[in-house]
Amino acid sequence: MTTSPSAKLPGGIEGPGPPALICSGCDTANNLLVEAIEAVNPAAPGFVSIQYSCSDCGSFYAHAASVQQVAELLNAGATAPGVLQFGRYFIHCGEPMEDIAAGVSHLGPPAGSQGSASAAISIGTRQLRCRCGFQLDAPL
Repeated sequence: MTTSPSAKLPGGIEGPGPPALICSGCDTANNLLVEAIEAVNPAAPGFVSIQYSCSDCGSFYAHAASVQQVAELLNAGATAPGVLQFGRYFIHCGEPMEDIAAGVSHLGPPAGSQGSASAAISIGTRQLRCRCGFQLDAPL
């Protein structure tokens, strides 16, 4: 069982920041399965504790990671940079964002296109806010 990939550089020198989310045996992140995401103890803004394994070689890892790293692994950039989506929950600074409002967002044709205003699409959204002030509209 491995607990932290690339936590130390050759020669015993600590690397800057949290370890990369990658299987050190396979040298790729393509086969990683997230087992658990929890708050770090002691609390650290922008960081979570993650446990994951490699489905190819069976290696297991558990360490702190930035929300940005976990978002990139789970979302592949699908939501917003630095935002982790886990089911219906969105995490920005290491804690779930809070619902502050619900509403409707209107999506129209791109600027300069030949589409008319009647081609607009309306979708139900919920407005979320992080304790740092970051806000996000997410579809219901």
